[in-house]
Amino acid sequence: MSPSKFTVILIPDSDDRNRQFSVQYVWLWSLVLLVVLIIIGVIGFGIYSVPKLKDYQAMQEKYDKTVTERVTVMNLMDDLQRMKYMDRQIRKSLGTDLALIQKTTDTEEMSQNIHLNNSENLPISYMENVPSQIPVEGFVTQRMNTSAFSLDQNHYGIDIAAVEGEPVLASASGFVVFSDWTYDLGNVVILYHGDGYFTHYGHHQNNIKKQRDFVKRGDVIALVGSTGITTGPHLHFEIWKEGKVLDPLEFFPGYTKTDVSPQYHEQN
Repeated sequence: MSPSKFTVILIPDSDDRNRQFSVQYVWLWSLVLLVVLIIIGVIGFGIYSVPKLKDYQAMQEKYDKTVTERVTVMNLMDDLQRMKYMDRQIRKSLGTDLALIQKTTDTEEMSQNIHLNNSENLPISYMENVPSQIPVEGFVTQRMNTSAFSLDQNHYGIDIAAVEGEPVLASASGFVVFSDWTYDLGNVVILYHGDGYFTHYGHHQNNIKKQRDFVKRGDVIALVGSTGITTGPHLHFEIWKEGKVLDPLEFFPGYTKTDVSPQYHEQN
């Protein structure tokens, strides 16, 4: 007759009584079978799930890449729409009395002036719309930097240290699309010059020109100050064309003679 149960006897080193435990063979084999089934189930689940997990990770990476590309495209579209809206608003503000100059290869036609047929006739030359007037005399204390990992750390223009109260001049003829206060740059003036050109001037003591004003190249638009986030009086100056930032030093190489920025010393 085969045994029906399995007995375990525990014999302590001391004089304590021996202890024994008995387990029915049926329950013992049931437990072993259950453990084996669990192990087989875990192995089977792993064999089934690992490829699925890899496929899921690959799909997740593709999804994240698609979302990133979509967000980038949407941001570009938003920028384009804002530029189109700004252009429409400017043209609407200027009215039908403004005869816009047409681009042409003819030198004489390119030099033709834009005239406003109103009481204050303001001629704007095509060449005057390209930034060419130094906005303020001073020392460049920080250059443009668009290579920072975080967009918030980028510097989209140059800082020009100057005497507080010094006049800030319009670098080109154009139209004031913004003249107000912002948190970062304090008192700011933004000019639209046509042909996709915008110039930004910040940290003013106060703004002279107001929104919707026309300005000629060399007109005083503000006074140097230290409003906004700054450590001292200076002008923050940016140049943009068609939504892309341009280096002001390429337009005004004369500033390199008074460049005392950390980037200049690193290069030299």
